[in-house]
Amino acid sequence: MFDQNLSTVVPRNRAGTPKYLAKFHSEVTARLQSGSHLILHGPRATGKSTLLACMRDYYRLRSIPCAIAPQTLGLPDVVNALAQAYPHAALTGLGRRAMGIRLRMIADRCPGVLLLDHTREVTSAMVGFLRQLRGGIVGALMVVDVDSEFERERLRTWRRHALCVRMPLMPNSRLRRLLQSGRSSCALGALEAASTRQIVCAARGRIGWLRECVLRLERADYWSGGRLHVGALCTDSEIAIREARLGPRMRRQSLQDRTEVIGRTRGKAAQA
Repeated sequence: MFDQNLSTVVPRNRAGTPKYLAKFHSEVTARLQSGSHLILHGPRATGKSTLLACMRDYYRLRSIPCAIAPQTLGLPDVVNALAQAYPHAALTGLGRRAMGIRLRMIADRCPGVLLLDHTREVTSAMVGFLRQLRGGIVGALMVVDVDSEFERERLRTWRRHALCVRMPLMPNSRLRRLLQSGRSSCALGALEAASTRQIVCAARGRIGWLRECVLRLERADYWSGGRLHVGALCTDSEIAIREARLGPRMRRQSLQDRTEVIGRTRGKAAQA
């Protein structure tokens, strides 16, 4: 219920892009259509994947070949996305190298765009293949989550491969309106002004984080006597956002690590 409310109150233009991103969307799509290679970076849950979906729809409406790689770990993901952008290419029976060559030849006659979401690895083979697509053949956008110091340092090493652009954050005024629209149907209690400020501040311009937070407002766990436990709500929302983008294997490892830490802590407490 809350998620539907949030999706309907975000102002959008005719192309379906949120209005606060309209100018940014227009500039990036134009650059990619001309064949540029870019790196879109920003914190998790800022709407990067949603923006990619809008961009894909924009290109498809204009009959420009385009596809999204939902996760990019190396050359196979790039080639698979390129094959999706050109579904009529005869690739049956071809090896990975032959597929790449044929797809490049097709793209040379009909330029397209690649949207490489959740890029976590930039291998030498991937860089070499993308270089062959430069010169107006295929525009490419690598999307990178950047929250930790490790991720910031990694991005610095990738800057030499493409121009970096930062994902715009949603203004606090818009986040506040979204939060107010979501809480209007909450039967568990009313948000105080101080709680609203805390949540908007913790969101730090991340619309995806706010969606996760508003969904949790429906749960009685975060309410007591009609008052909201803001700290627990924000902490759990942050954990959910970060783990949702780790992937199944990493989430299992993260859970195992936390279980081991809890076990050691309990053991020390028992000894004391």
